[in-house]
Amino acid sequence: MVCVTARHTWALPHNAGCKRQSERLTAVGLQVPLPPIDERKKVIEDLDKDRRYAVDAAIVRTMKSRKVLQHQQLTMEVVQQLSRMFKADFKLIKKRIEDLMGRDYLERDKDNPNLLRYLA
Repeated sequence: MVCVTARHTWALPHNAGCKRQSERLTAVGLQVPLPPIDERKKVIEDLDKDRRYAVDAAIVRTMKSRKVLQHQQLTMEVVQQLSRMFKADFKLIKKRIEDLMGRDYLERDKDNPNLLRYLA
């Protein structure tokens, strides 16, 4: 059994019999220190901010093409669009719809409160 440490390096010949151009070597058993808690919190906050922008963009794209859509249909289409990027949370989508209504991008229909209209 060979003990692998962070000091070990490997050099492979350019044509080492691999069909692919590049191969990745993963050192097993290396301990990678975790980032500090403050840095982790900042990364999570940045990720949440990026996701909010992505949800807003998906909602506006959908409503721009449809003009009028029911709330549940909008939510399902946004989840489908964002499924390639991340698993969207229904609560987040609802909050973002409410925020877009506050910024006059969307409005509820006067007769049917489940119906949303695109304004901008």
